Amino acid sequence: MIKNKKILVLGGSGFLGKFVVEKLLEAGGRVLVLTRNENRIKLSKTSALPGQLEIISANIFEDGILETYIQDKYAVINLCGILFESEENEFEKIHTYLPGLIAEISKKNNVEKFVHISALGSSKNSKSLYSRTKALGEERVFKNFKKSVVLKPSIIFGKGDNFFGQFAKMSKFLPFLPVIGPNVKFQPVYVGDVAQAITNVLSFKEIFSNTYELGGPDKYTFYKLLSLMLDILERKRVLIKINPILMILPGYFLSYLPKPPFTSDQMKLLMSDNIVNPNKPGLNDLKVKPSKLEVLLPEILKFFKF
Repeated sequence: MIKNKKILVLGGSGFLGKFVVEKLLEAGGRVLVLTRNENRIKLSKTSALPGQLEIISANIFEDGILETYIQDKYAVINLCGILFESEENEFEKIHTYLPGLIAEISKKNNVEKFVHISALGSSKNSKSLYSRTKALGEERVFKNFKKSVVLKPSIIFGKGDNFFGQFAKMSKFLPFLPVIGPNVKFQPVYVGDVAQAITNVLSFKEIFSNTYELGGPDKYTFYKLLSLMLDILERKRVLIKINPILMILPGYFLSYLPKPPFTSDQMKLLMSDNIVNPNKPGLNDLKVKPSKLEVLLPEILKFFKF
């Protein structure tokens, strides 16, 4: 039970963060969100009881900020992550250095539980810098705080996601959609299920593993996911299959844009499947029944139909 327990959420203003905060509030937790984008999470205040939710605008890399807000907390949740770099070494800073630092400070302050969100398929041997820095971050977390729990989700879908939302918008104006890596397999997991898994990690007295791989009940190729989306939107669009290797060079140049549509590093990720290992602990072990994509997607895409 987490009722009345103090929980710090880092990166709580993002897509997953909003759902996590809602679940923690429903479970009765006293939640403090540390964010640089305070306005993006203000809606959560409507579902909080007086004094249950505090949102503080701060830069977590500022001296003393993490130490100040981690002390006296029952649990700390790190949701911080980026999909592309806006400055040099940003992946290393956000995905490797920061999780290790949070784990170290949490241990020093006798935090009961630290939950770190990484990514499915993260590997120190990956060609992708995103994937390598995620794997190194997990390593740092366990080195600094052995009791930590790392959750590794596949593509997360839900209202306001980056995946279906982006392609649904594109399909509104384009007569075709590019499918880069059409045969790569994904196991999309519902954002509400990931949020529930995090809440359950905090609520259970004991958990039997340090690492959980989170995926939905079904596997899909990239091509199948976009076909399914177009069927639901009742749009006829040509799907153009593209080998990710061909997009590495364009991705390199696009990465210099403030918000690139894709990068060469992301193209490297599309060269291997993103599915859970059935022999590793997952959602079922955290007492979460994975939601089916086909059931939820029509409601999620409803907004994009017009």
